[in-house]
Amino acid sequence: MKTPRSLLLFSMVCLSFCLEAQVQWYQNQDGINPPPGGTFSSSVRSFTANSFVASYQWSSENETYSWKISKSHINGTEQKRFFLSGTWANVETRVGRYNSLYVLLKSFPLEGNAVFKLYKLDTNLVVKAQRQIVLPNNFSIFNINGFELDRTDNLYLTGDGQYPSGTDFIPASFVMKMDKYLGVKWKSIDTVATSFAYLQVDQSGRAIVIEDFYTFFPEIKIRKYSANGVLLNTRRLETDPGRFNLLFKLDDEGNLFLYGGKSIGDTAQGMFLYKLSKNNGNVIYNRTHFVAQGFQLCDLALDNNGRIFSLTAQYLASGEQQCVISRINPSAGNLHWSRSYQYSTDSCVMTKLVVDESDRFYALGERRNSSYLSRGLVMRIKKNGQQDGGFNGPDSVGYQRSHVLVGGLTDRQGQLITIGNTNDFDPYTYNSTYFRAFAVRFGQGRNNHGCDDKGVSEPAEAITGKGLEEKPEDVLQVSKLVVYPNPVQNELNINNINNEDFDQLSIYNMQGALLQKQAIKGTTARMDITSLTDGVYLLVLRSSVTMKEKSVKFVVSK
Repeated sequence: MKTPRSLLLFSMVCLSFCLEAQVQWYQNQDGINPPPGGTFSSSVRSFTANSFVASYQWSSENETYSWKISKSHINGTEQKRFFLSGTWANVETRVGRYNSLYVLLKSFPLEGNAVFKLYKLDTNLVVKAQRQIVLPNNFSIFNINGFELDRTDNLYLTGDGQYPSGTDFIPASFVMKMDKYLGVKWKSIDTVATSFAYLQVDQSGRAIVIEDFYTFFPEIKIRKYSANGVLLNTRRLETDPGRFNLLFKLDDEGNLFLYGGKSIGDTAQGMFLYKLSKNNGNVIYNRTHFVAQGFQLCDLALDNNGRIFSLTAQYLASGEQQCVISRINPSAGNLHWSRSYQYSTDSCVMTKLVVDESDRFYALGERRNSSYLSRGLVMRIKKNGQQDGGFNGPDSVGYQRSHVLVGGLTDRQGQLITIGNTNDFDPYTYNSTYFRAFAVRFGQGRNNHGCDDKGVSEPAEAITGKGLEEKPEDVLQVSKLVVYPNPVQNELNINNINNEDFDQLSIYNMQGALLQKQAIKGTTARMDITSLTDGVYLLVLRSSVTMKEKSVKFVVSK
């Protein structure tokens, strides 16, 4: 007699609970989609005092993607659901100060203009207001790049598009402000600008927009608008010529931090970090850290006291990997401390930081059992650099699964809630057989499931790209395939390609649809992924002669 899937899942979860006492509850999020579809977790946010909301790509049918917004009590009980769908759709959420949830649905039809809809939901996930984002004079919006709230629940949006002009088009970018009822308060459209790529809002309601476009790369323009929509100033900044992405954050005082990954010379990568003054926008410092071949920046976070924490990964000359978790001094930009974690067979792959106002923070990811199987892993670290244990996720690699944590938060009782994805895997055919998502809460007790720890290193000063080019021997030499950055925004880089093994590059979504393809013409390649929406994708290297394949997962996060 065949065991029902639900009973089998229940039994496995119960066994997991017995094995992992730190798991307080496990919430299965399964859209029950036959392969190649599946359910994937996207984001999680604190909502009310005793609840959180998580977003899941619930199902897909051809080009239609359905999304589920789930409200759950912090005890793991799912309370409310809200569903949306669209063509190649993606969803972003923001939580307002007054317990309102704002949802932005982005749809990208293969023919016709993209469609953007905003929803305001109450604590029961009931729609209180909705609005499709349109601009006058037949303006076509390509994408909304920024979506933020201020302290009184006003919404700010920024993005790019074009105006029709006879048989041609005029590129333009826009920024707009809406009130908490989704009424438009002001908007500004610039036909000279070509990409309003990033948006932040300070505590006074001023919108900071970064204009970044390849025609004036690596220069950027930083625009600051008043709460009433007046353009206060525009500042030009020449950033690092080798940068391959750009991210930024504001601290509570209004200082601006620009950061991302960059190429250094022909063989190495590193992280750049700028701090700009809140008063005049001048550069306080420009630092470069973690210079090595195979480097990638996974995450960077600020706590409420302005302390900076970074999570990076790199491939080593031995063919192994390591991740480095560091604290950066915000006033000078130098490294305060660093912890290095090396891993081989039972490897720790950390990709996300969860930082709050407490004296500890978390790194999330997976512990690999093989090239294909893994279980979710949390490392807890004190902000002085001391390791404070870790927690394994509830799924076991013994069930032939890949299980990874992708996002998290701490609730108001200090408990860690994370979301993640589980991929059932057939070890005989090397195929994924089922996809589902989950949420899980861990206790506060200490446990010893951390990674192999090399301890806290001495504080290290930043080095510049120029200094590195004068000393090429400082660069780690490896032959391992390197794919970076990951997560990626606009351009994916692939280094150390063996031309005897592969001559084609392809990108697939997780449903198996081919999205892009190009020939390999050397040991390095670059792929423009600006047309891809946020999500998980598969990069496949293939030989057209032998049909040999190698695949690497990567994340698009814009």
